[in-house]
Amino acid sequence: MVKKAGAQTLAGDVYERLRAAILAGRFHAGEWLRPAEICAEYGVSASVVREALMRLAEQKLAVLSPNRGYHVLTFRDRDVRELVEFRVINETAAFRLSIERGDVEWEGEVLAAHHRLKTAASGDGVGSDAWFVAHAALHLALLDACGNDLLLETCRDSLAAGDLYLRWHRRESGVEPGKTVGGRAVDLEHAAMVDAALARDADRAAQLYRDHLQRTADTIAAMRRAPIET
Repeated sequence: MVKKAGAQTLAGDVYERLRAAILAGRFHAGEWLRPAEICAEYGVSASVVREALMRLAEQKLAVLSPNRGYHVLTFRDRDVRELVEFRVINETAAFRLSIERGDVEWEGEVLAAHHRLKTAASGDGVGSDAWFVAHAALHLALLDACGNDLLLETCRDSLAAGDLYLRWHRRESGVEPGKTVGGRAVDLEHAAMVDAALARDADRAAQLYRDHLQRTADTIAAMRRAPIET
């Protein structure tokens, strides 16, 4: 039993490290995740790596190809559209519940998360690693009081996938941290969502959140053709 628990712990650690590497853009879309190389790098057994790769596939960050192994997911226009639709359904539902159920402590966490995002934007810039960490934290703070762990976990995974799409498209399009596409005022979008949440205006908050997600999808599409603006 101890051995099994130890293997699960190792697999969890390798999963987290691989997940962080994928989210940080260390691996390219479609790149093969080679077990032998991962075993050598992390100093773990093949069974531990297999378990970690299975978890990545469950979280939609890796894809299993029969007889070939696992590779990092690839992005098509359809993938982005489906993810946005999925996120709108789940995250706006969680947002509404948070507004209904959140207490004063939740309000404080939202304000603190928003402050950290603004600090990251003014420091390293929108699109930096620090900004993406703070960005995810704000979105999760807005949803955190929903009171449904299954829904929140689903939202956490889809948010990570959405940020991954945006990270990769920014990098592949040569958009440097601190620069925007199409003059999008993403800071104002976040501020409006926070204001609506604290005002307990669930209808307006949900609409703002929906619009925010759609603009992100539009931004990804625009990065293929639009000039970069400072």
